[in-house]
Amino acid sequence: MEISIEQKKAIAVIKNYLNVEWEDSYFLSEYDFVVDQLIQNSKTSKSSDIKSISEGNQSITYKDNSGPWTITDDVKAMLPKPYIKLFY
Repeated sequence: MEISIEQKKAIAVIKNYLNVEWEDSYFLSEYDFVVDQLIQNSKTSKSSDIKSISEGNQSITYKDNSGPWTITDDVKAMLPKPYIKLFY
């Protein structure tokens, strides 16, 4: 099964959040719904990241720590707690 670029991005974000080096196939079998949610969030995050809009001189303020490939609260709720790395 070929992994799409969007799936690879989502898996990389999840690996980074969980501090793990599991195989990509494991994420697609056990956390496929989380991968799908991250991909969906990346497609719809354009307007949800806006904190405020001013029309006089056109000012837009975005939320801190937000972006298309951000682990949001809905994604965190579907994942286990991140693993602590004791050795680097």
